[in-house]
Amino acid sequence: MNRHRQELKRGRTRPLEGASASLPDNFQSRLKAYAAAAAAAGVGLFAATPPAEAEIVFTPAHTTFTTGTLFIDLNHDGINDFALSIYNFGRADRRLAAFGVARVNGVLGYASSYPPLALYAGYRIGPIGFFLQRLDPAVNVAASFGTYVGGPFANVTNRFLGLKFKIDGQFHYGWAALSVQARVKEHEPGIKVTLLGYSYETIEDTPLLAGQTAANFAPVEPVPQFGTLGMLALGAPALNLWRREDHPQ
Repeated sequence: MNRHRQELKRGRTRPLEGASASLPDNFQSRLKAYAAAAAAAGVGLFAATPPAEAEIVFTPAHTTFTTGTLFIDLNHDGINDFALSIYNFGRADRRLAAFGVARVNGVLGYASSYPPLALYAGYRIGPIGFFLQRLDPAVNVAASFGTYVGGPFANVTNRFLGLKFKIDGQFHYGWAALSVQARVKEHEPGIKVTLLGYSYETIEDTPLLAGQTAANFAPVEPVPQFGTLGMLALGAPALNLWRREDHPQ
């Protein structure tokens, strides 16, 4: 990790190569289906009329990398806000970390020293929660003593990091969407990450939903996670939408 920290200090940025004009079809369809399922269920997951000045800035991306550090400038001000880093930890251990570049920038996690939460679409981000600059690895692949593949982002598709950062001294909230493949092949650990896109709310201290790309739906209460009684209240459309897709393509 020393080399990655030196790159951070030098402000070295890796460009978002291969960025497309829109999200991958399956990811975009999933977000649309979520909104339709919530509306059909008639539950108060969204407010119909957001503040007039509210604006969510969404950046599509389809960038894949297997090593090194990918920086994210969430609000496009020329300053890196977050980073995704794939690095070696020992000879046969590979890890994925997500962290804030500045100390005030945090990733949503369970609590101190735990790994980041791998959020489903619709999860409310901010202001409540543990946002820490650096958490335990999001993925850990080890091939030193047997085989181990673990972590909340190991072999998932269309899952979200919850983000908190400062603009002009005020906290703002956002998300970054990832799909991750992790495995051991021929005794060698490997991680492949695709950054699908990222978004943030321009109004300070205002929450947004994981996967939210426009301000015409504003969160008013937390969305229940998969498997809870609240989730069951959404009915069959939501259950089909929220099924786990943890197997790589």
